[in-house]
Amino acid sequence: MIKYDLAVIGSGPCGYVAAIRAAQLGLKTCIFEKEKIGGVCLNWGCIPTKALSASANALYNIERAGEFGINIKGFDLDFSKVYERKESIVKKLSGGIEMLLKAKKIEIIRESAEIKGPASIKSANAEIEAKNILIATGSIPFELPLIPFDGVNILSSTEILALKQVPKNLVIVGGGVIGCEFASIFKTFGSNVTIIEAMPQLLPNEDEEISRKLEQIFKKRGIKVLTNTKIERIEKGNVALICVGRSANSKGIGAEALGIECNKGWVKVDENFRTNVKNIYAAGDVKGGMLLAHVASREGIVAVEHMAGNNESIDYNIIPSCIFTHPEIASVGLSEKTAKARGVDIKARKFLFSGMGKSHVIGETDGFIKLVVDSSSDKILGAQIIGPHATELIAEISPCVQFGITSEKLASVIHAHPTLSEIICEVSEAVHNKAIHSL
Repeated sequence: MIKYDLAVIGSGPCGYVAAIRAAQLGLKTCIFEKEKIGGVCLNWGCIPTKALSASANALYNIERAGEFGINIKGFDLDFSKVYERKESIVKKLSGGIEMLLKAKKIEIIRESAEIKGPASIKSANAEIEAKNILIATGSIPFELPLIPFDGVNILSSTEILALKQVPKNLVIVGGGVIGCEFASIFKTFGSNVTIIEAMPQLLPNEDEEISRKLEQIFKKRGIKVLTNTKIERIEKGNVALICVGRSANSKGIGAEALGIECNKGWVKVDENFRTNVKNIYAAGDVKGGMLLAHVASREGIVAVEHMAGNNESIDYNIIPSCIFTHPEIASVGLSEKTAKARGVDIKARKFLFSGMGKSHVIGETDGFIKLVVDSSSDKILGAQIIGPHATELIAEISPCVQFGITSEKLASVIHAHPTLSEIICEVSEAVHNKAIHSL
């Protein structure tokens, strides 16, 4: 029987990152993966979705080329090539991760794994011992009991990525991050898109002004948005994407038989990602919480560092989130509403992208940035952005939230002109009523 210091179940952004960190710390490590290296994020989530988004953005820019004085005739969408490009990117990145794992001498076991004990895992062809086990099996799309996935007309977020042609009509049930991203993509590709959301707003977890702005932009683009609406059935002949949440991917790994505590499938852990069973950890989506790839990676690292006797931690208050709609959305820290609900005396200031020269240069003037600042200390508590390159701009605010930078200090940073990042300086100045390009 082969013995390891760590056995990781799952090779997604939690599993493979944790395995590499373990190898860096000198731990003999193996990783179980029954499907494709890279897990959901790389193969059926973040990466392929953003590859489609990139193609959609390219098409969007071609369609409005006339605004820039460029006349283009005779172009069309070849969705088969869009699909091939997506698959090529996924294959290349998956191969890159596999190369990294092999370079770190991490054994890849391409089988399902079942935990038989605190230090034992059994697969089809092997049984191993491991001082520590990390469950990193991720999550799967939540299926509505009355509207099950059929892979043809009723699709999950995984199945829609396998489409070989653009649907004429696409009904999206769920106006959260996944639903809004696919709505933006397929509307650009030519689908007639309808979003159905049970809550009063799109993106229920986002700042209300951000959500209202996105809904306004979506409707302007011809996307039909139905909020406060529940669905009972879907008529045949339409393609429907069901994206109303995700479930823990914890079945079949032996958790129940071993007595690992779970809540509706989500594995319970402590602050160091230990389960109630000695030497068994769980991190990433399978434990619930913030289902984000970058969160999963950090959790995997913290879990492994704890196994090695090191003290690492994760602060969930400073994690950025990004939504790849058109325009993009990003946020970090506290929203205005959340801060007020916590009784914090704040200042919340907005600045429009239309006030920035670079926005007009690139023809992307819709949107704004909002900065949330503690009134007494001037420390930046959070920010929300909707507009061009929001997912990149948020990176400048994240360290400000994490390290308690004041808006006055941020405003003193000279930003190059003409750039979109100048909006960060302007909104910081706006906190003190000193924004230059504001009426």
